[in-house]
Amino acid sequence: MTSATTLIKQGRNKEIWKKYCGFLDLSIDEYMEIQERLLLEQIGLLGKSMMGRLIMGEELPTTVKEFREKVPLTTYTDYREYLEEKREDVLPREAYMWSHTSGRSDNFKFKWVPYTKMMYDSLGEMVIGSMIIATCSKRGEINLEPSCKMLLATAPPPYMSGLVSLSTQDQMDVEYFPSLEDGEKMDFAERISAGFKLAMEKGLDYFYGIPMVLVKIGENLEKGSGSSGFTPDMLKPAFLYRMAKGAIRAKINKRGLLPKDIWKPKGIMAGGTDATIYKESVEKYWGIKPLEGFGCTEGGIIALQAWNYDGMTFSPNDNFLEFIPYDDHLKNKEDSSYQPKTVLYNELSTGIYELVFTNFHGGVFTRYRVGDLFEVISLQNEECEIDLPQVRFYSRAGDLINLGGFAFLTENIIWQAIEGTGIDYNEWVARKELVETNAYLNLFIELKSAESVDIEALEQDIHHNLKKLNADYANLEDMLGYKAINLSLLNPGSFGAYMEYQKSQGADLSHTKPPHMQPSKDQLKVLLKGKKIKN
Repeated sequence: MTSATTLIKQGRNKEIWKKYCGFLDLSIDEYMEIQERLLLEQIGLLGKSMMGRLIMGEELPTTVKEFREKVPLTTYTDYREYLEEKREDVLPREAYMWSHTSGRSDNFKFKWVPYTKMMYDSLGEMVIGSMIIATCSKRGEINLEPSCKMLLATAPPPYMSGLVSLSTQDQMDVEYFPSLEDGEKMDFAERISAGFKLAMEKGLDYFYGIPMVLVKIGENLEKGSGSSGFTPDMLKPAFLYRMAKGAIRAKINKRGLLPKDIWKPKGIMAGGTDATIYKESVEKYWGIKPLEGFGCTEGGIIALQAWNYDGMTFSPNDNFLEFIPYDDHLKNKEDSSYQPKTVLYNELSTGIYELVFTNFHGGVFTRYRVGDLFEVISLQNEECEIDLPQVRFYSRAGDLINLGGFAFLTENIIWQAIEGTGIDYNEWVARKELVETNAYLNLFIELKSAESVDIEALEQDIHHNLKKLNADYANLEDMLGYKAINLSLLNPGSFGAYMEYQKSQGADLSHTKPPHMQPSKDQLKVLLKGKKIKN
């Protein structure tokens, strides 16, 4: 495999674009030809493995139509017995590396996932593609340089984000701050602190990861506290020079010091539910928009935005894609015996769908329901002349809060409603609760300070924002005559105390923080052990 660094040094720009971003140039027919060819190859690999035969049966499908008709939809439960033991003998192709999820599910501590070499390589290829897109303004434009400096803001292996960093470095001359080797020995806060100090000394070209990290760095700089506090070892000429230049820029603009005064990053690539929430804040602090992408441990990096920062386009190269229409998704949710239908990428129309995928390149997951919902916002990106459906992440299927049988609230919508109030808060969780015949959104927010807040006014502001963001939520009050929100404010430190308690119980890093949506009663009980102010 020719590395990206070699291609850049040789100026082979057309080849670079085709390799890393070429899927954006495909027609829908070309896209589906790739999907069908790779699926038939994958069926052949699956048919030679025990896991494949368990899922597909002894008589292998020979066409896409037959595959979709005869092979059942699967979930992790269908693979758990074998993957938790890392059974290499049952796989379609040897695992190059094993990864695991953050373990959000109540049913699994982790979901272990085997990555073949081709699946692993694809992780880095998609990151390089996102770096190209984040630094271009038109199709075919390549602004990459042979080497780059990047803040290490991802978890180490075996988390999927750790594999992403390794694969990217395998294919391109990337200097991580701190190094991957050093970063593996640090917890998350230590990695960010160490990376921040190195970036102050050496500069910063790219960032990918959770955008909240960038926002927190920006907030701390603006308040004059730095990222994690300044220490004598940071008193180096390069550090002081960068700070002095930044301070001058901030003074000229008559505001606090911001990251964009210190660094001029070429590209920021962001993922996660909060990518949409914090995109304006990232641009405010860092001076450029974050490019959104979507990935999951079981499927790799699946979709990227184009250079106009609008909808995302699914890649055809790593998974065979199917989509369950929202109505069928809801019917199956109500009646588990109902078999939902799927449509293909070329059969999409605007609306909401549950994603189903089959790994290519010898992966194991087949017609797999990962539990994510996407909204198709258009069938092409006219501005960028991309003739493929454009999507945005909608919600985790299990994270939807259904009020009154028709108002569905996503994590994104609730988050936007809170952000829209301008309240200075630290964290939040939301849970549906039934009171007699009415369903309520019970919202718990931790403030950053213990200042007095008018809880009723804040609750009304959030309620008003929810009504603007979700017409069905507004109809709850108009049609059923009640305000479907109960707000409680947690004292500062509540989430910190929760995390410390989880650590004391031996919880892994990924389990020290409760989920925003639908925390279990036990999780909520631990969170609310400290003092709280209730409305």
